[in-house]
Amino acid sequence: MTVATVPASSTEYLHIPVADGSASIAGEIAVIDSCAEPVESDWKAAAWDAGSYKLLIGPGGVLTLTQGTYTAWIRLEAPPESVVRRSGAVRVGP
Repeated sequence: MTVATVPASSTEYLHIPVADGSASIAGEIAVIDSCAEPVESDWKAAAWDAGSYKLLIGPGGVLTLTQGTYTAWIRLEAPPESVVRRSGAVRVGP
């Protein structure tokens, strides 16, 4: 599992690589403060970007996180499948 470290004041894309993804598959990212599976309200629409899905995090982004360590998840909707995978840790802070 990869650990991404981001300063709390930074606004940038969190990228989650997906080997079998594409612009035609709807992707969502959840970043939560536990290892439990995300609940429906945690999921945010992600954009496809040449090999990864991305979500803008930080002040002014889709998701603003305070200092701490979080778990990133990805969900791909390709009916009849709804694939959910834990993708790694995100550390926010100095």
